[in-house]
Formats: sequence, C-alpha cells, structure tokens
Amino acid sequence: MKRSLLILLFVLGAIVPELKAQDSLSHWSVVGKVGLDYYRVTPVSTKTGIDQYIDDMGWTFPGLILEYTINPLVGFGGGVDYLTYDRNVANGSTLDFSLFSSVNLSNLLSPKRSGFWKKVSVYGNWGVGLGFFSNEVLATGKKEQLMSPLATSALSIEYKLSKAWALRLEGQYRYYFREDLGGVSSSEGLGQVTSMVYGNDALAATVGVRYKFGTSSKKHVRDVSVDNYYNQTDKKDAAIQQRLKAIEDENKSGKEKIQKLEAYLKKLNDEKAAQIAKLQDDLKNIPQAKVADQGNLDSPTVLLDVNFDFNSSELTTKTKAILDQVAVVLKVNKSWLKLSVTGYTDNVGGDNVNKKLSDKRADVVKNYLVAKGIAADAINTSGLGKQNPKTTNNTKEGRYTNRRAELILQK
Repeated sequence: MKRSLLILLFVLGAIVPELKAQDSLSHWSVVGKVGLDYYRVTPVSTKTGIDQYIDDMGWTFPGLILEYTINPLVGFGGGVDYLTYDRNVANGSTLDFSLFSSVNLSNLLSPKRSGFWKKVSVYGNWGVGLGFFSNEVLATGKKEQLMSPLATSALSIEYKLSKAWALRLEGQYRYYFREDLGGVSSSEGLGQVTSMVYGNDALAATVGVRYKFGTSSKKHVRDVSVDNYYNQTDKKDAAIQQRLKAIEDENKSGKEKIQKLEAYLKKLNDEKAAQIAKLQDDLKNIPQAKVADQGNLDSPTVLLDVNFDFNSSELTTKTKAILDQVAVVLKVNKSWLKLSVTGYTDNVGGDNVNKKLSDKRADVVKNYLVAKGIAADAINTSGLGKQNPKTTNNTKEGRYTNRRAELILQK
C-alpha cells in the first residue's frame, strides 16, 4: 500500500504542473493535509474513560487532493488518504482512494463575498471510493488485508493567505461497507469488549494547505464571487456582441465602398467608351482614314497611309493637309496611348538604301506632327524598307502606293 501511495504521489507530481486552465480564469488546485483519525472498528482499546478514546485515535498522513473547480459554486476532484490506528489490542491502516464533488457554501450564503467572506470560504464535499485495509489483532496474531467500498462527506473551512495559497481545516466522516475491517466483525466483539453498533466508519480532522495553479497570470475561480463571475460572463457576452456588431458595420461599410467603387469604375468605363467613340467619329472625317468597328473599341486603328514621290522623303501639300487634320483630332481627343509611324519604300534600289529612306519618311511624319503640338514621346517611328508591300511593284501606280508612311493609333 505504501508503494502504491508513493507511485500515486509521483504521478500526481508529474502531471499537476502541466494542468492549465482553459479560459480567462484558472481552475486547478492541489491540497496537502495531515491530522487525526478515529476509527470505529473492532477490536477497540481495552482502556477505559478518556484513555480509551485516545488509544483508539491515530494519524492520517499524508492526504492529497487534486481538484478542478468548475465555477464559484461547484467543483470535483480526487483524493488519496492514508489513515492509521495503533491501539493496545490491534493496529491497522487504510489507503483510501475517493472521487468527490464540492460545493462552495459561502458563495451560496454571500454571493457578493463582502467583508468576512472575502478571506473565508466554507465547502461541503461528498464522494465515493475504495479503501484498502491492513490489520493485525494482537491477541491472536491474525493479520488480514481487506478492501471495502466507502462513502465520504466533509466540511472544510479555508482562509485565503495569498492569491496562490490558502490554509485549510477539515472535518470528515468516512463510512466503510464492511464490518470486519479491524480484523473482527463488529457484531462479534472480542473478550469483554461490547460489540459496536455503528458499523465500521471513521472520523478525521485535518489541517492542510491548498495551492492554486495559474494565479501568476490569472485569477483563480475559487477567489471569484458568484456575482462577479456571472457579471463577468455577461460583460464578455456584451463585448462579443459589440465586436460582432462592429464587424457587421465594417462589412456594411465595405459593401457600400465596393458599390461606390463599382459605380465609379462603370462611370470611367462609360466615359472611356464615349471618348473612344468620339475619337472614331472624328477620325472618320479624315480622308483615307481607316477606323476600327465601333464594337471593338480597344483595337488599334489604322489611320491612313501618306505617300511619297520616288526616292523622296518630303511631304506633299496634300499630305500636310491630311496630317494637319490628324493633329487636330489627336489634340482634342485624349483616349489614345501611342501613335506608331512606319515608313516603307517600293522595291527599286538596294536594301540598305531603302531602309534608310523608310526611316527618314517615318521621322518626317513624326517631326511634322510634333510641330503641330503632338508630344514627341507619344509617337514611335520605324522603317521597314521594301517589306510588307500593299500591292504589286510591277506598275507605276503600285510602286507609288507602296512608297508610304503608315500611321497606326493605339487606344
């Protein structure tokens, strides 16, 4: 039994530091206790008077309790108690294991825990368990080891020393469901000793200390009044409701912002579409302009080709008039990004000569538009020589058509 007690103490010592509260309050605590017990088992002491009661008493040590307090009113726990007796006719001991429930009577009497009750708590405990007895009757030398179910009830008073520690006094009644735990049935007696009529039970008075875990960072639930506990819960619920309300307001505000943004984007898109449509209408008034269909607003638009005389990069009067119109339309309308000007030649002459000539033709068109107020960085130029002919180079008219600068507008 002593070995079992040591094993249990070791296990509790290992797991208790790992026990943690699961909310804003701490719940776990442990109690160590020592005291006196009075077993009413047969045989009883043969002494008389007060000496008989003294001889029948024994020590209870150690006693250990591990408890989880659910709220300021109730809790549950488990206990281990080692109780002994050593009288002039017999001796024995018991190792009791019990499970119990606990009720804080002081929180029932004083829900607000004011005045005297701030420091003092009164608890009632009720439990069941198993007791493992060892006994020896000295007159016969008979030894036995027995087991009995048991029931317990206790009343304890605790005085708060600090956030973590409390002093504890307890009176306990233990009832065992066997009559022969002392080695002799209580209905038989021994010698001249009168048989006991109360069955096998025991009284115990102990003093101990309680240590409450988690109090360095949290308040322990045993130190909270019923009034504060449930008000605190209400406050938490109110805080949660306020937070939910704030989230709902944020979501509502976010939806409104999204709706405003969508409306703003639609407005921008409508304005963009209107600007592009206007640009297309204006471009259609330019001779030779080729404009994309209205349904494809973002596609590049081939404005026109301006043609050049043979081996020349000079703009003709007709070409200048057309470019004047292009410049007016581009300055009025802002819904375009880039203007690409690509120079070409016919197939007469070498590749290098034609490449240089096509570059000059593109640059001439760009310089003319810049002079009319179009930003230089909005115009890209390139020369491709005799590449990409628009028609045959076998005729005079075909070669004239291929000597061109092509203007393409990106919207």
